[in-house]
Amino acid sequence: MTITQERIHAMASGFQSAKIILAANELGIFRLLAEKGLNAGEAAGALNLDAEACEMLLGALVGLKLLEHKRGRFYDAPDVKKYLGDDSDEGMSCILRHMNHLYESWGNLDAAVKKGRAKIKAPSKLLSDRNINRDFICGMFEIGYPTARKFTEEVDLTGVRKFADIGGGPAVYPIAIGKKYPDMNFVVADYPNTIKVARGYVKKYGMSKRVKLVDCPFFEIDDLRIGDGFDMALLSQVLHAAPDDKAKGLLKKVFGILRPGGKIIINENARNDDAYSPAPPLVFAINMLIQNAGRTFTVGELKGWLKEIGFRKIGARRLHERSVLVEGTKP
Repeated sequence: MTITQERIHAMASGFQSAKIILAANELGIFRLLAEKGLNAGEAAGALNLDAEACEMLLGALVGLKLLEHKRGRFYDAPDVKKYLGDDSDEGMSCILRHMNHLYESWGNLDAAVKKGRAKIKAPSKLLSDRNINRDFICGMFEIGYPTARKFTEEVDLTGVRKFADIGGGPAVYPIAIGKKYPDMNFVVADYPNTIKVARGYVKKYGMSKRVKLVDCPFFEIDDLRIGDGFDMALLSQVLHAAPDDKAKGLLKKVFGILRPGGKIIINENARNDDAYSPAPPLVFAINMLIQNAGRTFTVGELKGWLKEIGFRKIGARRLHERSVLVEGTKP
């Protein structure tokens, strides 16, 4: 792609339109205007906002084609209503709130690169603050569900009866997989606050009898304590959140819970083995830098770790730019 002044300007100024949509979502504008059209004063009053500032923000959203303006009233654009106006399976309001939580730390990127990871004060609220944690976990469902459905279409799980989802978050993979494989049962192991959020999703999708939810601080404990003899174990977007030693340690724990012939699948936002493609995992690596937690890996690194731990029949395939599946079998 040709580098032009216009392209550089569009990338450098992208934070402006990004913050406009993040702020509007945080303030509840899209949900409010999904129900009925309001003028600027009515919207400001309903949300307890400054009238002048609210009108300016609504105008910017019209300019970005996220809202429509008709006869003095503002409305969600049709597709925006689908994604941000309610809690549909295609909703995105939680992941945008999570992005808004990250926005401030991204503003310190230049300082982070100057000082290095060791001097960054690590954020603590992602796991400790229930509201922030809920936005993160719900956001993982929103962006994870399309990939989980694609996973179910492309990975043959015939014969799998006992499935462990380590760091399974809101149980998005068991929910997607369970629709296609009605005889499969699942264990989702994750941190306590996450399990509380997952319980709501499991109930909503009618999976309570087939999905066991286990409080499991999997990076910190020596034994996962979720049983053994599993046919398959999944770690989806988990390993990048920890230092290498803890990531490898978790893979060893997973090796121990699989039956002979059982398989592991790692789903990661991984780089190609040239280390500098594709773009999404390279950008995501910066997110891990400013959060002072983990990194992104190359596909070759993940395959090498599985081989070192004892897995065999190791392979990899890319689902899309943000998702690589690395698979191995326990002898």
